[in-house]
Amino acid sequence: MSTSTFRTAVVRKPAGPDSIEIIDVPIVEPGPDEVRVAIAAAAGNPVDLGVVTGRFHAMGLVNQPHHTGLGWDFAGTIVAAGRDVDLVVGTRVAGFVAGFDRDFGTYAEQIVVPAANVAVVPDGLDLVTASTVPLNGLAAAQIVDLLGDALPEANRLLVTGAAGAVGGYVAALAPDRGWQVTGL
Repeated sequence: MSTSTFRTAVVRKPAGPDSIEIIDVPIVEPGPDEVRVAIAAAAGNPVDLGVVTGRFHAMGLVNQPHHTGLGWDFAGTIVAAGRDVDLVVGTRVAGFVAGFDRDFGTYAEQIVVPAANVAVVPDGLDLVTASTVPLNGLAAAQIVDLLGDALPEANRLLVTGAAGAVGGYVAALAPDRGWQVTGL
């Protein structure tokens, strides 16, 4: 690998886990409102299995002509920042890549993403743990937003799968909106 490229995991022709390839891609500088992050950890998600098996290609959600990037969540350190970004080089962040139809993902050595898609990782949290939060935490926050505030006459919430990542975050976030949570 030269210093002008980095490695990333992709799928060219989805056919299961054996279709995953590691390729070199050019390093790009972040544009306005973007950061380039050296990835320390990337979480594995069930959706990646759907990509490597071709499920999302068959649904028309992936139309990449050359390859599809794998990985959604990540944590790492900012190594470059574009114009209009308040975060500085060296800041530890966690974030995500949105959408199915993309040529890059977080199973990579580096990634360029919108600065709005990252959050600063607190000093006491290791980057491996931080990499598991973005997609699951965002999904849970969206669920709780859809639920809205609990009503006095209807404030009980049963969270099935409360031991899972998304369910665990729903169980933690819902009480702030007035819900009395029971986890299953």
